[in-house]
Formats: sequence, structure tokens, C-alpha cells
Amino acid sequence: MTTSGALPVAHSTPWTVAGTTLASRFFLGTSHYPSLQVLGDAVRASGTEVLTVGLRRLQPESGGGSSFWQRIQALGCKILPNTAGCHSAEEAITLAQMAREIFGTAWIKLEVIGDDY
Repeated sequence: MTTSGALPVAHSTPWTVAGTTLASRFFLGTSHYPSLQVLGDAVRASGTEVLTVGLRRLQPESGGGSSFWQRIQALGCKILPNTAGCHSAEEAITLAQMAREIFGTAWIKLEVIGDDY
């Protein structure tokens, strides 16, 4: 462990995606962390530069979205919105178009969940 508390990260050759050069090839999801502190710790320890964020999982009307977004922005990572929770291609495309407008990005991770088995 380093003196900063972060684990050493193996560095790979930088790569470029859609005109953005990244040092890390690791994309990290933001769901299912027990707290925002644990999420922040995971981001710092991983060395990731890109966080995936599922828009359907956020519920701003319940007041939980504000502190989440503040923490995400403070981490300084590129945001990759995703369509997690969509049940159809049409729903995913609609959400992707909204995410593109909200985040001002063409980077979108499309996800469609199938039928429940």
C-alpha cells in the first residue's frame, strides 16, 4: 500500500477512445456500494478514469440523487451513462438520447435486460 492509502495500480499503455486518451482500461460501475464513502474509496483504489452510471437506478425525487452526483463529480472521472434497467431496445434508445443531452456526451453504454426467468 502507498502512503496515500491507495493501492498501487499497474499502468498500461494509454489508449484513445472517441478522441479521449485514457491511461486506465478499467471502467467501474457505481451501483451496489454500501455507501458513498466506499464508492469513493473503490474509485481511488482502482485508478479508473471512467465511471458507469445507471440513470434508471437514481431517484432524485427521493433526495438521494443530489449527494450521489456531488460525490461522482468530486471524483473527477469521465461519466459513462448507461441504460441499465431498460426492458426494450426502444426504452434503452430513449434513455440513451436523454443521457446524451443531460451529460453532453456521445459516450453511452447500452444495456437491455431480457425477460425474467
